[in-house]
Amino acid sequence: MFETATTLTIGGLFVGLALPTWHIARFAVSSIKSGATATKGALDLVPLAAGMLYGGIATATTSGLIGFTTGCITWFGNNAGSLAMWGSTGGTTTLAARTSQYELTDMGNLILLLLTVAILGAWKKIPQKAKPRMRLGIISGTLLGLSATLGGLVMATVIPAVNSAGQALVGTIA
Repeated sequence: MFETATTLTIGGLFVGLALPTWHIARFAVSSIKSGATATKGALDLVPLAAGMLYGGIATATTSGLIGFTTGCITWFGNNAGSLAMWGSTGGTTTLAARTSQYELTDMGNLILLLLTVAILGAWKKIPQKAKPRMRLGIISGTLLGLSATLGGLVMATVIPAVNSAGQALVGTIA
């Protein structure tokens, strides 16, 4: 029914990398200024990393509402990033950086849906300060899920693990 976007442009790659770069730079500068230990400030980056992991996994779904949402995020990120890069540098950004070759199996989609239910169920209890970082992490993870960096790591390791976990869950319960 809904088809997910499977191509990331250089503009989308820019947006996917710019979001965590912004937060990591702010974390690094505030840690240097305050002389705080790295672990204290690093906990503020956990929602961003969790969102990036979820977004990277969600990129591998092939259709449905989650696939449609990742497709919209990818479309918007590609276009917004292309506009920002064209406006800033005048360069062409429509070159496809990478196309996804991996996808979740039906049992992997079960795990993704359970993760979605867990996030939605816990959303009210997530601290208000962490919610924007998690949202931006999901956007960044969705875009980088199609890249060679995070996407390559997620597609080569996490997606097969999610598919195997789904197969084990279905094999155990069903």
